[in-house]
Amino acid sequence: MKKRLPSLLLALCCTVCPVSSAFAVEPSSEQPVRQNPNISFSDEEIFSSVFNQTKTEVYSRYTDQTYLIPPGYAVTCGIDVSSWDGNINWTKVKNDGIDFAMIQVGKRYPDTEALSGYALHEDSRFIQNIEGALDAGLDIGVYVTSQAVTREEAIEEANFVLDRVRTYDIQLPIAAALTFYAGGRLEQAGLSQEEMTQNALAFCNTIRDAGCEPMLYSSIFSLENQYNADQLSHAAQIWIYNYTQDVQYDGDYQYWQYSNRGTVDGIRQAVNCNFYLHQETPPPEEKPVPSHHFADVSSSAWYANAVNYVFANHLMVGTSETLFSPSLPLTRTMMAQILYSFSGTPAVSYTDTFTDIQDGRWYTNAVMWASENKMMEGYGDHTFGVNDAITREQLVSVLYRFSQSNQIDVSASADLSDYTDANAVSSYAVKPMQWAVANHIVSGRTATTLVPRGTTTRAECAQILTQYLTGIAASLMSST
Repeated sequence: MKKRLPSLLLALCCTVCPVSSAFAVEPSSEQPVRQNPNISFSDEEIFSSVFNQTKTEVYSRYTDQTYLIPPGYAVTCGIDVSSWDGNINWTKVKNDGIDFAMIQVGKRYPDTEALSGYALHEDSRFIQNIEGALDAGLDIGVYVTSQAVTREEAIEEANFVLDRVRTYDIQLPIAAALTFYAGGRLEQAGLSQEEMTQNALAFCNTIRDAGCEPMLYSSIFSLENQYNADQLSHAAQIWIYNYTQDVQYDGDYQYWQYSNRGTVDGIRQAVNCNFYLHQETPPPEEKPVPSHHFADVSSSAWYANAVNYVFANHLMVGTSETLFSPSLPLTRTMMAQILYSFSGTPAVSYTDTFTDIQDGRWYTNAVMWASENKMMEGYGDHTFGVNDAITREQLVSVLYRFSQSNQIDVSASADLSDYTDANAVSSYAVKPMQWAVANHIVSGRTATTLVPRGTTTRAECAQILTQYLTGIAASLMSST
């Protein structure tokens, strides 16, 4: 999993207007989080409450309430979810104006079989939620609901999350929800403020050492009384939950879970709603200057560098002048065209080898070349599969054959037995998959699954090509 930073240019989903006086509200009680969102920003974007300046009204249609934020800031709307929220229609969520979601990976709760009496368990809807949110086009982050009482347990929680998300497109930070509540494990442990702080920092350091952005979710009370908030805000992004309309907190924070009673289309019950606060006009030096021109490729996306690489090296182009379509499945004809273009588009002659390949199409010469050079084969019914998405095992098999034809070393072989679905790799693709994993061209979709017959997105293809051509096949770039 690559380090991801969030975009500052997410679409606004709330109405903003300045007001000249404080908005008088009756504060509601703070409650422990059910789920937790996280997002990452630069140090310059850290938001500190400023109560002696004019604030700005922000209306949330998900709660039908107006909230106050500091002047000069805007908000992006998101939610955080867990299995508690049931079966979610993520397309409806996206269409209702939600731009990001924080997904619970798991939590630590009582377990009689654990030596400590508590154990980590994966959220029963984690995979369903993360894949559904990604497919719908939301930016996502993840969190673990923490009850760690030692540094070792905090590190265990960080690795628990990392093992489960390393192959997903995580644009936002990885958070620990510091759920300190009356009668809970943390309270019963009787830890000092220093011990609590060091445990939280151990989580943050583990996440950061893995190349990701850490985040900590907490109540204002806990930040002010049970942790050293200044140390935490220098080590991680801060996400507060505060169910009022005007946050009274002088510390740094970037996310505000403002309600646990939101109404969002696609979710049948009340859901946690969040604001990500960001500057309305970032300083010019903070504005990303991508080397591509695609409106749908955020500079914060995990695949942004790969898209830059394949675009700059004429390996892939957009699906239009302004779109790359990173989530679109890569078709077999697209893959043929990529390698054909990379090989210099040599002259070929059309033959009716495949019943679904007609002469004169944009992909015709590429398919003819791929077939003649035995890079790609058709199906038993004499079709090529013009519109078929290429699977992960098919793609690595194509690269394996391409490497053989270009005298690239294909001798490396990884043991796939650690993957629970290793037996699902088709017989023709076993050696190519072992070679691809050994050379870090591909990795598992999760820590324990390869998903060899899963479809490959255009973003994944860009990443795989980048890994391939900057790694084992780097010599091919020097010769072009």
